Amino acid sequence: MTKKTWGQFLRNNSFRNKLAAGIILLGLLIAFLPYYFAFIEARKGILIDDLVLDFIQSANVSIPTFIIIWSISLWYLVKSFKDPALMLLILWGFNVLSISRIISIYLVPLEPPADLIELIDPITNSFYGAKFITKDLFFSGHTATLVCLALCLKERRDQVIVFTSAIIVGILVLIQHVHYTIDVIAAFIFPFILVPIAKRICAPFN
Repeated sequence: MTKKTWGQFLRNNSFRNKLAAGIILLGLLIAFLPYYFAFIEARKGILIDDLVLDFIQSANVSIPTFIIIWSISLWYLVKSFKDPALMLLILWGFNVLSISRIISIYLVPLEPPADLIELIDPITNSFYGAKFITKDLFFSGHTATLVCLALCLKERRDQVIVFTSAIIVGILVLIQHVHYTIDVIAAFIFPFILVPIAKRICAPFN
């Protein structure tokens, strides 16, 4: 079966409207997030006694974390440019994920883990503002984003590759003590709720 081209998709009013709405919402989120993260960074939170982190000596693994996340993201971007429906789905998947994290971080105020080492990610950190944010904890955005990507993909092999990457990143953020164990566990649960919502928004183009 021949895949539809971008031109064919863009001639569909529903697709154009959903794509435009997704891009506008993404722009609003990008503009809002630095102010939001400044707010959560200034408030008091709860310090969790994490038994898993107690057994892990913190180490700076920013480079492998950065390489995995953005290699997968670039690969996914190339795939989605060839598949407009996939592009629409991940756009709304990311929007729904971002909104859910805004809510969950607000409802679960946490202090950063002990021995946290700053995660150096020049691309992601540019959305956070000038200061490194330590309290965007519940749930792990780096891990959850990869899980969302895996759930949006159609081919089993691709899903396995991205889901495996999510597991590795989840382990790496624990090694660096930038998240609690519960943050990483939740990052593997929430996408199974959020991606179906994105798919409903994008229907019938998924």
